[in-house]
Amino acid sequence: MPSSVGGAPHELPALGLGASETADALGLHVTTARFHLERMVAAGVVTTTLRRGSVGRPRKLYLAAEDAAPLATPEALAAFTELLTSAWSAASDGSPTDPEHAGRRWVEEHSDAVVPPPAASAGSWLGKVGAAVDLLEEWGYQPELRTGAGGRTVELTLSACPFLTMARAHPDVVCGIHRGLILGTMAAVGEPGSEVELEPFVTERSCVARLTTTAAFRRPVHR
Repeated sequence: MPSSVGGAPHELPALGLGASETADALGLHVTTARFHLERMVAAGVVTTTLRRGSVGRPRKLYLAAEDAAPLATPEALAAFTELLTSAWSAASDGSPTDPEHAGRRWVEEHSDAVVPPPAASAGSWLGKVGAAVDLLEEWGYQPELRTGAGGRTVELTLSACPFLTMARAHPDVVCGIHRGLILGTMAAVGEPGSEVELEPFVTERSCVARLTTTAAFRRPVHR
């Protein structure tokens, strides 16, 4: 399962990232990273602050939009800033590009190398869904679970979105990243064929994710 579950998603500064730190995390030139960060500032999904040190000019740091920050852990905010920058970085004009892929790639880079075998029963499948639940809770969500179709489908109601302001302004980017995170997590636990449907804003402050397995479970042996 993803190695970030139960630990910090990334060893990055807790109160904002500089352009050089973002560039190092993404393998970009600092000028490229700064360009896309400024695009996100203009879009309203990232804000800036100045931090003064003992000497020299104050550093310009980038962080998630202020009114989303109190609900998310510092580690999640740092990781999400990395994801947002990655989602913007492939487009020369700074527009978002394939946020879902950015989410999946983040999980791949923070997952264990050994992938377990696919689930053989509804019970083991539900146990693997728990890895996605753990990740969502770590990022600041409050998932509520319901099952259907004999345990083959799990519906997660996600309340208290820690990135609500960003999701309202750019649902295609934020929801795409979230779908990629869930798909990547399921692939990391040996369920790459999982289907994920994300329904944003079923209420003003919650969305619903539906995870369905396509695996053919073995019939139980009755003794």
